[in-house]
Amino acid sequence: MKDAKKKPSRGLTMNRRSFLKVSTIVGAGIITGAGITTPEIMAAVSPKKKPPEPLLEKWVATSCLNCPASCATRVRVVNGKAVWITGNPLSRTSVGKTCPRAQIGLQVLYDPDRIKTPLKRTNHRKGRGIDPQWKPIPWEAALKEVDSRLKALRDQGQSHKLLLLHGLNTASNLDLIARFAVAYGTPNLVSGAALANEAEKAGRWMADGHYQEIAYDLPSTNYILAFGAGILESQNPLSRNLRMWGKIRRERPNRAKVVVIDPRLSLTAGKADEWIPIQPGTDGALALAMANVIIGEGLYDARFVQSRTAGFAEFRELAMAHYGVERVAGITGIRPDAIRRIAREFAQTRPAIAWAGNGVGRWPNGSYSSYAIYALNALVGSIDVPGGIIYQENPPYRELPGIVEDHRSKEGREKPPLDFHRTDIHPVAEVATNRVAESLLKGTPYPIEAAIGFNCNFNFSAPGTWVWDEALSKVPYYVHVAPYGSEMSGYADLLLPSTTFLEEWSYDHSPPGSGFAEVRIKQPAVEPVSDSRPTADLVFELARRQGGTVGRSFADIGGDIQGFVRYRTESLMPWKEFRAKGVWSGPSYRYCKYDRIFKTPSKKFEFASGNLERLWPDKGNSEESRNRLKYLPHHENIRFLGDPAMYPLLLLTYQPLLYMGAGSQNYPWAQSIYLVAHGVGWTNFAELNGETAKTMKIKDGDLLWVESSFKKIMARARVSEGVHPGVVCMARGQGHTAYGRWSKGIGVNPQDIMGVDYDRLSGQAAFSNTRIKVYKA
Repeated sequence: MKDAKKKPSRGLTMNRRSFLKVSTIVGAGIITGAGITTPEIMAAVSPKKKPPEPLLEKWVATSCLNCPASCATRVRVVNGKAVWITGNPLSRTSVGKTCPRAQIGLQVLYDPDRIKTPLKRTNHRKGRGIDPQWKPIPWEAALKEVDSRLKALRDQGQSHKLLLLHGLNTASNLDLIARFAVAYGTPNLVSGAALANEAEKAGRWMADGHYQEIAYDLPSTNYILAFGAGILESQNPLSRNLRMWGKIRRERPNRAKVVVIDPRLSLTAGKADEWIPIQPGTDGALALAMANVIIGEGLYDARFVQSRTAGFAEFRELAMAHYGVERVAGITGIRPDAIRRIAREFAQTRPAIAWAGNGVGRWPNGSYSSYAIYALNALVGSIDVPGGIIYQENPPYRELPGIVEDHRSKEGREKPPLDFHRTDIHPVAEVATNRVAESLLKGTPYPIEAAIGFNCNFNFSAPGTWVWDEALSKVPYYVHVAPYGSEMSGYADLLLPSTTFLEEWSYDHSPPGSGFAEVRIKQPAVEPVSDSRPTADLVFELARRQGGTVGRSFADIGGDIQGFVRYRTESLMPWKEFRAKGVWSGPSYRYCKYDRIFKTPSKKFEFASGNLERLWPDKGNSEESRNRLKYLPHHENIRFLGDPAMYPLLLLTYQPLLYMGAGSQNYPWAQSIYLVAHGVGWTNFAELNGETAKTMKIKDGDLLWVESSFKKIMARARVSEGVHPGVVCMARGQGHTAYGRWSKGIGVNPQDIMGVDYDRLSGQAAFSNTRIKVYKA
């Protein structure tokens, strides 16, 4: 492993004279904000004097895709080259700002290691580290090969044996991929959502019937209780969170208070008023103990609870009988006086928000913990009010025509899905990503004959990465579509290069954050830098070649991605105006929509879930069937992977600010400041508490083995008081074994040593319940 103190050059070399010239130019550009002129650039990089080219400059309104927020941006293009990215001031969501990830879009675009042409595998052996022995292939030959495979499956009545996988994509791409899945006839359209926040969605669905992310009215709130929420590093929409943080902390006379509850001193916790380290996996118990205090002391919003909620009596009985403060203090490791104090502060400093973040949901008890935290908002009336929880409104895109289906499509989609979502295995789930790998290995409920992955890398990002390695080795035919190679693309039979978000058309809308609807257009800032094609155009082309009902389902919706974007969005704003502005914003958010926001049997916020009871009804008279606890927020003891006697510590992972959501980390700007809180880049650490390290005679910088019952990895120790004594924390995103001179071999991947487990209700992959031990290498 490379020494973290020495930043590798990764092929970036420059003599002193050139460096001083470029430094002077870039420095002037930053100071004046006027940019860099073409003659200066040429003088810096070429010893020969040439006549300056005419300066042809334009600004292109588009949007980012380095995380799901897809913030509106503007790109400065000089002589056909993108040179600068900034926020779009017309966006009311990001308020004209961007986070650091947006700037890295230039390196995404001009990444020298991008796939430049379609590639065909010639080595039929598959496995990690095995050279696919790629051979270039013309686009026409590649498309004909994929079309032939898909037609053969449909003709045999086996359309359900096609698996479609996708990671971070634009809204328009996802709309088209989903349309293709239905028209073709497969129930196996699988996203990476269950590697992110499905448990949080399930917890809220139990309460209000919305299986989606919610928004937080940050500008007007007075108190934020953040349970495992990396508001300033990993919670979307990040750029809005960063801007609103400044607003509520520095631009108001009544500064909002922020309390972070997390086993790790995150970037957010370091900027908060208070950090409370909690015993990992016990957030739900803490929320219920706070409810005990709020109810017991009469601090709840009696009017809201009486008029807008159901099941309160049952919830109150549960909280008062089983979640006393002293008992929960023993579970969470938080002092009783601290629990009582933050409960009173939260209830008396309204409007207040209880925020269940990613750190809460990625446990086997994630859904119920999220439900318990969400219930705190209802107790203090912070539902659909200024400064509380709000519900993201969706833009009124032009409706798509109905999908044309034949008997093959209908029969194929009736087959059980590989991820077992909405079954007895995962009754609430919309997707259970990691379950697919297990199904592929077992060949259940049936074997898959072909798969297409769109910009995903589950062999790197999912817990138990080796399971995906083994699973994809068994897929007879796999096509990978992405701008770059990856661990997952190494298992492909055909590799198709797609354009980046700065080279293509698309539309995106706001993820939950602002409440009001906003649509951002994507349009090419520059011509494609290689022989790549937009993902959406590949889908259009495959549908056209399939013909029949599949082809008819894609007729009259624009013909290609540019036409499709215009088809869906021109009803919002005249096309020419939309291209110029890049943003459409809906009307201001309207609060207190209680007549339509509660999608529950009672049409109210439910402390005892009627939705879950309807989906999962009592059967028979057994004690288990009569147990109503399953319908209520509650704390469940964690199911750990590994013997605590042999593996005394827990592995907790987190997403740092410069983690790139597209699945590649091959960007020097992101790598150089990767761990912002530690002030270092080009690595990740095994982060230990000082007392834990002392008992093990480990010093900062020591090279360690981090070992689970599954595998082990080697990392350098970072000793800190900002880590709970019982855990080892590691940043995700490093440890690539494939692709890119600035990512391969940098740091280690903690997912490589994790076990595979789930939140039962939502199918959310468990990232935090693997036990480990550490020792000097």
